[in-house]
Amino acid sequence: MLKNFKIKSEIICVQNNTFDIIKIYLFKEHKMETLFKTIGDNIKMERLAKNMTQQELAELSSTERSQLTKIEKGQIKGVQFFTICKIYNALNLNNIYIGKLNTKLSPFVKWAGGKTQLLDKLKSLMPKTYNNYLEPFVGGGALLLNLKPQNFIINDFNKELINVFNCFKNDKDFKLLKKELINHENNHNDGYYYKIRDLDKLDKYDKLPNYKKAARTIYLNKACFNGLYRVNSKGQFNVPSGKKNSVNCFDRDNFENLKNFLKTTNNQIFCEDFEVFCEKAQKGDFVYFDPPYDVIENKNTFTSYNSESFGKEEQKRLSEVFKKLDKKGVKVMLSNHNTKYINELYADFNINVVKAKRMINSNGSGRGEVEEVIITNYRE
Repeated sequence: MLKNFKIKSEIICVQNNTFDIIKIYLFKEHKMETLFKTIGDNIKMERLAKNMTQQELAELSSTERSQLTKIEKGQIKGVQFFTICKIYNALNLNNIYIGKLNTKLSPFVKWAGGKTQLLDKLKSLMPKTYNNYLEPFVGGGALLLNLKPQNFIINDFNKELINVFNCFKNDKDFKLLKKELINHENNHNDGYYYKIRDLDKLDKYDKLPNYKKAARTIYLNKACFNGLYRVNSKGQFNVPSGKKNSVNCFDRDNFENLKNFLKTTNNQIFCEDFEVFCEKAQKGDFVYFDPPYDVIENKNTFTSYNSESFGKEEQKRLSEVFKKLDKKGVKVMLSNHNTKYINELYADFNINVVKAKRMINSNGSGRGEVEEVIITNYRE
């Protein structure tokens, strides 16, 4: 039964003699009608993100389908909040955002291999239900930010990228990050670009505040040639200037929404080897792999995200981790180029071929339409 309900703080309900707390974050301008509609919208959005029908969610939450239909339409008057709590629990939701966070979230950087254009296809192949969402090669986080899961664990071996994610979660760093980005915008020119680019050649670079390194990462991504992230064998950023007259580093609304998303969800952020990271996955979780891609023969495709190469042996090691997770009962999906080698590695799984346009490359021959595969260990 419902224990207590406070519109401006939290719903607390009792189930199986344990307290389940569902926080609802509100903006001051919200009225009850807006609150009800947003609760309904959030439930529907999460249900669709998990590819669930209303009937499936109704059965999972022990709720009448007709009642669920009303709730998704925002017609909550007369519905017990205990019922809403059951639906939240069935969707594995702990934090529900209200209002502005229903707007689109976009990656804060342009990233090679980004999945924005394939989101619909990826979502159609996702499992209908899962517990935690894990992404070992998060990159710009296009799928993560589209799904907006309530429980997730992300990772990337690129420490500069992960530092940016962490700065979004820290109020002090985030405030200073915004000021630093505006400073970069105001001072931008070719000479300034190379001055900022070459900071990682200095011994004192590692001692710079996190927000300064995060601002540098975003600025270089926006100002460099074709949005590439490439480093040399020493781990130093070496992409030339894009020779732009001006750069826009700071999207105020998107950055604020990203910050709120990362601060109001149950999440963990790591910077470690993908195999080590995947040990965190448990039965019933969903892992999405978007690794550096296998190289297509006679095609100058970009795969260098850090100073460590991701060649055939790494692709093989990744396939072994994929198989290990499969045996563990984890739901797994992986993206890669449609090469003979990748097809051989994952021959025992479901391989879906899709076409994608790749525009991030320092060489024009590496741009254009390519075939990719989306591989799963399940069928929905």
